[in-house]
Amino acid sequence: MRFNLLFVILFLANLGYSQPQPQIVGGWEAGERFPAIFIFSEFRKQLAEQFCTATKVSPDQFLTAAHCVLALGQKRWYVPQTSFAGQQFYYSFGRDLSKPEAVHALTIKKVSLHPLLNNCLQKAKYSPAKCHAGGLPTPDVAIITVEKSHGPFFDAPNLPFDFAPNRAGDEIVIAGYGSTQDGDSKPPILKYGMTQVASKDELTQAIAGTSAAAMGFMDTGFFFGSLGPLVHKKFPNLGSGDSGGPVIKESPDRIVGINSSAVCADGAASDCEVTSNNFFARIDSEATIPVGQWIRSILHRD
Repeated sequence: MRFNLLFVILFLANLGYSQPQPQIVGGWEAGERFPAIFIFSEFRKQLAEQFCTATKVSPDQFLTAAHCVLALGQKRWYVPQTSFAGQQFYYSFGRDLSKPEAVHALTIKKVSLHPLLNNCLQKAKYSPAKCHAGGLPTPDVAIITVEKSHGPFFDAPNLPFDFAPNRAGDEIVIAGYGSTQDGDSKPPILKYGMTQVASKDELTQAIAGTSAAAMGFMDTGFFFGSLGPLVHKKFPNLGSGDSGGPVIKESPDRIVGINSSAVCADGAASDCEVTSNNFFARIDSEATIPVGQWIRSILHRD
């Protein structure tokens, strides 16, 4: 079977995406298991429809995927006015958005993107996909610093980073907001799935014949991944609503990557859920791009 890349991260999806939001398939409702994870959007009224997942990482900062704070124009991606300092993101720590949940606002102080992604965005003729295809690194990582205020965000704990390398077979947790089955448009629920880091050979086989393979996803050294349910139904997978959520190792919980993209079946709808694999942005010390070093340089500590 051939697959097409669902550009859940850098390429087709963003907060303005109006289709039913994708989800973790093969996972479980998280309840209060991950108190640092929340849902956010540039839209208050459409929070349960147009959103990404984020994680609090310092008293006034959160981590998400870079594409979650970008916008797609006719020819290129760019940082929209809604991500400028002084603008607001709306968020909730509600675990089941089918129930009434309080929505709060965070005032943006700064949106930090990796310098190599900024370099790509400043080349007006490029989208991140074209930068990637041209061999220009596009780390899908953003850290948003907010003005200090009051609310659930400021009361929530921080989730720490772990910059140690991830090895094939390592057990990981993927988490994000979504429902339970393909095509489900019900309000999002915070979900999580248990899986393992896939080997390079496993991922190469899973994306064989796809645009992901053509663009050299496995050759860049700044993504790692896990297998999805098209390979075996026991594996959970991600969708765009889960974009920006953390990849976690347990005991204790710490962030080892950022949920980024997935590969859907050939001819699948743009809001497909059942995939052959997941891609995560690397932050570890052996990545070809020093993302971890960059994160340390801008992270506020208690």
